[in-house]
Amino acid sequence: MLRLALVYRLVRELNAELRPIDVLQRVLNATAEALGTPHASIIAFKQNEIQAVYALGSGPVVNPRPVLDRVLADGLVGFVLHNYRTIIINDVTSNSLWLPLPDEPLSPQEGSALCVPLIHSGDVVGVMTLAHPARSYFTADAVHLASAISELGAAAQTNTLLLDAARQAERRFATLFDDAIVPIIITDLQGDIQTVNRRACEFLGYEREELLLHNISTVHRMGTGPISTDRFEHLKRGLEVRFRSVVWTKDGESKAVQVYAKRIDGTDGEVDHIQWIEHDLSSQTQLEQLRRDLSAMVYHDMRGPLGNIHTSLEALNRLLADYQDDVVQNLLEVASRAESQARRMVDALLDVQYLEEGRKLLTRTNTELSSLISGAVEQVQPLAEDKSIRLRFALADDLPLLYIDAEMVQRVLTNLLDNAIKYSPEGGTVTVSTAASGNEVFVRIKDTGPGVPPEAQATIFDKFSRLKQRNMPHGVGLGLAFCKLAVEAHGGRIWVRSAENNGATFTFAVPIEAPATQELPLLGATTS
Repeated sequence: MLRLALVYRLVRELNAELRPIDVLQRVLNATAEALGTPHASIIAFKQNEIQAVYALGSGPVVNPRPVLDRVLADGLVGFVLHNYRTIIINDVTSNSLWLPLPDEPLSPQEGSALCVPLIHSGDVVGVMTLAHPARSYFTADAVHLASAISELGAAAQTNTLLLDAARQAERRFATLFDDAIVPIIITDLQGDIQTVNRRACEFLGYEREELLLHNISTVHRMGTGPISTDRFEHLKRGLEVRFRSVVWTKDGESKAVQVYAKRIDGTDGEVDHIQWIEHDLSSQTQLEQLRRDLSAMVYHDMRGPLGNIHTSLEALNRLLADYQDDVVQNLLEVASRAESQARRMVDALLDVQYLEEGRKLLTRTNTELSSLISGAVEQVQPLAEDKSIRLRFALADDLPLLYIDAEMVQRVLTNLLDNAIKYSPEGGTVTVSTAASGNEVFVRIKDTGPGVPPEAQATIFDKFSRLKQRNMPHGVGLGLAFCKLAVEAHGGRIWVRSAENNGATFTFAVPIEAPATQELPLLGATTS
């Protein structure tokens, strides 16, 4: 009964949170007490490397290496460690595994010994050695009891080491989290702030305890980006969300941020959380604004010289109207086209910047689309005639008036026509079609050029994107970017369809206020 009570007491003690050395001490003390052995020691291993040593009647061994090297190499402990077997020595004086250690008072020179491996999950995590001055002291019951205690000790030792490793990892994570150079906020699934790192406190100007009283929405503008009004639904489904937003500091200052948010799965029964990483964009925003301001200044300053060139060329054309030298007339014509192209480029740069900033259209009027097409065609007619390009039209009758910025939409038409003519071969055809369907008016411009490769169709409307094909016209890649921004500023859309060596068809649609009754015709089917 005494032995059973000792085992129960050991189980209770091992269920407490202990250090690895405490586990060794409890296991060894309980075994020695239960078996009545005055000499006992225990060694903990991890992958056959010594982790800790404890001997009965002493504290942790400070320098056990001289003794341990011998017993591991040639003694009983080493044999048990490598063979995974419990060994009983009835007479230590007649067994070569029991090494004579006259300088070691905890190792008797006569009597009997029992050595038990502590095995957990197939690995030896420790070896316990018990010795008694009497020969043949350890019975079968003693071996069973020692083996049962060793199993409890092995499991407890492994669990304690794992718990200790987990605590160390948690401490390392806490240090890394708090020392991170970017603000990090952890909330529950409803957005209530649970913890923040030091950088988040500095960035937002709050004390840590103050932030723990807030919801993420009180410091974070959540109405933008892909989260929108259902701001946590994406995250609850486990999706990572990235968006640009604004945070407010404690003193009311707003700062632009790039947010990376994702759900963190809870472990060991803990609830899930959401991690918000805030990248400060203040410096980047200031640099972007400086770049935009400098660019706008340069573009505006270029308008003055270009205006002077335009006025001078017009004056020369009037002065030399009756001059019969074809070379002079050709030079004037080339200069006029180059000046016109440069002016359109500057206008496009300014318009792209204007539209990228999300400004509203201020000069919208009710406009007939046909008049805008006529104006755009008039501008590109000389280029078409130079290349013998035939312009065809399939324009729908009775199109509704469009509430648009007429100058901007005409420039869209001019850019699309100019591109179609440039990319069409000599003697080719460019077809302009219009139609109304539903609540939109459609314009399609089809050319007979080489077409747009499939891999370029997704990026052709990006700023500074150009087709890289041999013998193709050169440009800076602003025209189509402007077209996309201008059409989208009107609430419309633009796209391209193209088959290899079969031309390209650019289509844009602009919404109308009243629903159209006209059926969408087969665009490009008729000729004017």
